[in-house]
Amino acid sequence: MKMTRRICALLAVLMLCMAVLPAAAENAVLTFYTLGSKVNDFTLTTCKGEPITLSEILKEKDMVLINIWATWCGPCEMEFPYLEEAYQQYKDDVEVIAVSCEASDTDNDLAAYAESHGLTFPIARDTANLAMQFYAASIPTSVVIDRFGTVCFIESGAQTSTDAFARLFDAFVGEGYTESRLLSSIPATRPNIPKAEVGKLAEALNAELTFSNPTDVYTWPMIPAEIDDRLCVMSTNKGVDDTEAALYASVSAKAGDVLAVTFKVSSEAAADLLGITVNGETVKVFGGEKDWMTYAYSIAADGEYTVGLKYVKDPLNSAGEDVVYIDELVVLSGAKAEAALAANPVYPAAGATTLTVANDDARQIVFDDPTYALLSLFGLADYYLVPGGNASFHATLGAAVDPEAAFFVNYYDGSITSVLPSMTADGYAYATAIDSMETTGYTYTNVHLYPSADGAITDVRTVVCFASEENVNEFVAMMKLYGYTVDGWSYIDGSDASTDALTGEGTDALSHYTLTFMDQDGEPVAGVIANVCDESSCIPMTSNAAGVIEFENVPYAYDVHVIKIPDGYEFDMTQAFKTEADGGETVFTLHRTFELE
Repeated sequence: MKMTRRICALLAVLMLCMAVLPAAAENAVLTFYTLGSKVNDFTLTTCKGEPITLSEILKEKDMVLINIWATWCGPCEMEFPYLEEAYQQYKDDVEVIAVSCEASDTDNDLAAYAESHGLTFPIARDTANLAMQFYAASIPTSVVIDRFGTVCFIESGAQTSTDAFARLFDAFVGEGYTESRLLSSIPATRPNIPKAEVGKLAEALNAELTFSNPTDVYTWPMIPAEIDDRLCVMSTNKGVDDTEAALYASVSAKAGDVLAVTFKVSSEAAADLLGITVNGETVKVFGGEKDWMTYAYSIAADGEYTVGLKYVKDPLNSAGEDVVYIDELVVLSGAKAEAALAANPVYPAAGATTLTVANDDARQIVFDDPTYALLSLFGLADYYLVPGGNASFHATLGAAVDPEAAFFVNYYDGSITSVLPSMTADGYAYATAIDSMETTGYTYTNVHLYPSADGAITDVRTVVCFASEENVNEFVAMMKLYGYTVDGWSYIDGSDASTDALTGEGTDALSHYTLTFMDQDGEPVAGVIANVCDESSCIPMTSNAAGVIEFENVPYAYDVHVIKIPDGYEFDMTQAFKTEADGGETVFTLHRTFELE
């Protein structure tokens, strides 16, 4: 549709789920979660009236799967039998909570659905507003929270086998799960490479330490190898996306000692990373092209430590040799420890993570957004008007952020770029062209800075750029077109802005469409949900008290699919309808199965 494809999917789920936000929370600032986030505690009440609290569940279970769905959702209904069967196999260790984000799904609706479909896991309405907080762009969406309260998996789309859920559960249950594992997809392949004898690992790395292999079935091994006249170990998950290869060492160290790891990396920068963990906490990562080097980690207190050496691959792409080599893990003290720390890489220091527009003529703007529609679309973002069609950025990273894992995401060209190549004395520089209605047909470009701390993406910074006041006005007009109360905008410094109504000049003329829903006697039917689709996207809309859905958009013969009707009516929802290309009224007749009073 005319609205940019980038926000259509999120608008669709917002239309379905924003009304579920409890009245007491309407003015609250939401927390948005990504992989690696720690989840704030929440409580839901099931359709049977039973309270369920995340923290209480995690005292007894290894993980929680939150399934975001709605009673009208066909793909949700398709996957439930498989989820139920897997739940029966794993319910001693796993809790499943099915959370309906459909505002009109009552507790009675959910209870009846559960009974008719034989579902035994808890089912609740989304009174905690989880659909928005987990960016559920479509339903069903499955979210895994592990025993440590960490978001470890988020995926939209129906699973079509019990085995898929079983493989997902297997990745998080059992005594061998000692630190959070972040997955972008359900594990599909178990390693078929034998694990190395621990004595061989010690011979390659340090005969004075005790090494061990991972105990779970999905982590790939590290195995001995010879390269560059060195006996070392290497990762074995080359070319297998969304996998992890690892080994562990037990180390006794004193305060002031350092752990020194000597390694070589050839991988996709900021994506496929060698991670060094100490007692389960990621202390450093490296990616890209790194010839043999040593990294030193300072020990704060006397004690026994478990050191993990991992090669973690994300679900997309590979680069370089797609492998890490580790030559040595040693404990150093005294002058050797000091020298190793002094040789560590140095990055620009900053007190906070920031992303700002550096153009001299850029002007920051603010939107009147009382219902937080833009917060839901972009998260916490800054908005700028940047004349000229090109934007330059300056970024800084907080002390807890590892620059090796930080990257820019640019929605102008879809690129994902490590921050390291743009390192300056005081931060990181970045530049991009920006969209406009006059060039690409989009009104804005959003650029995100994704930092990583302790192996988890956190504190994302977002800037949205517009090329002109006309593009800002067009964006506001499109938001209003889809029913969002973005009432206008202004410059943040208080100066005047041209916020004239959209005239259509330079844009496509809009046509007016009316969808009318009535019963067999011509009485209006409110609460009908219909998907209105073009060739690229669908937007769900709901009929009002007059039984009408109205919208304006570019001329097109839109496909209309009725996806939910109120109780007491019948309608063949397998039918497909098309509007007239130039607008007008399309009438739908539902059969009323009760007598009007």
